[in-house]
Amino acid sequence: MRLFSWIITALVLLLGTAWAALALALTGAGPEGAHVVRALLALVLAGVAVAVWRRSSRWAAVAVVAVGCAATWGWVRTVSPSDQRDWAPDLARAARADVDGTRVTIHDVRDFRYRSTSDWDASWYTATYDTRELTGAWFIVEPFSGVWGAAHTMVSFGFADGRYVVFSVEVRREKGETFSALGGLFRQFELIYVVGDERDLVQLRSNHRKDDVYLYPVDASKERIASFFLDMVARMNALHARPEFYDTLSSNCTTNLVRHVEKVSAVDVPYDHRTLLPAYSDALAYELGLIEKDAPLEVVRARHRINAKAMAANGLPDFSRRIRESQASAVSAP
Repeated sequence: MRLFSWIITALVLLLGTAWAALALALTGAGPEGAHVVRALLALVLAGVAVAVWRRSSRWAAVAVVAVGCAATWGWVRTVSPSDQRDWAPDLARAARADVDGTRVTIHDVRDFRYRSTSDWDASWYTATYDTRELTGAWFIVEPFSGVWGAAHTMVSFGFADGRYVVFSVEVRREKGETFSALGGLFRQFELIYVVGDERDLVQLRSNHRKDDVYLYPVDASKERIASFFLDMVARMNALHARPEFYDTLSSNCTTNLVRHVEKVSAVDVPYDHRTLLPAYSDALAYELGLIEKDAPLEVVRARHRINAKAMAANGLPDFSRRIRESQASAVSAP
């Protein structure tokens, strides 16, 4: 029993100091990488805890680590997000919108043309959309090659004039910075709603990153899709006014989409591991009836994998129409 208590105490001390080290190293870290020197403070904490354990008791050692972690957490909360950094070129502008009734004018819609993932012609534009002209919404899933459970999710909205606009919730990287799921737990990245043309946000992933991309029509009424669109616009504007941090667990691409869906869906979206492993988020959408269920999930997935169509439509002005060929309308009856 004493050995078991010793092991549990040692694990608590180890996990506590490891968390403190990560928090000190990664919180607020930018392109320069982890703050290794700052993280050494966690070793001091561990040394003090071990000394207290030897001189006093294991409970006193646990208390030392608990106080150290609480102090570290308090410091982490003082680090604030910013919209004034030296951003990566593809994230240099944050979209914003003016809303006038059913008409929404979005500024800084991204429209890059890619020769490779690192070579492009940069372009942004301003466009006005009328929610009365919405024809549907599409749920987009991009599983990451070689990373189990990881994926990026987006939503695209279509309009009667043939235009499509994509909303993509992402980390706003600084120049020279790369994404880290671990760093995303410790206030390392700001959150951004990238709004862009499908020839940018979809084609980048299917044709240049060579990841599988699935494009699922959302099964919802036109009224709910309009509410979905306006809710995403409102959230985008709120982030433009008041920046927030990305969080790998609680505020990532999929959890933010879930919050929008919960506001406008006829069904409740349960807390589910598939929102944390978004490569399987289409399975959750399938179970909830948010995408079509006329066939087994694997058949539906195969039907809506667009890579071959995207490659055939590479660079063409009617890219969005071509990747939807043979797909049914996204809007069902109310």
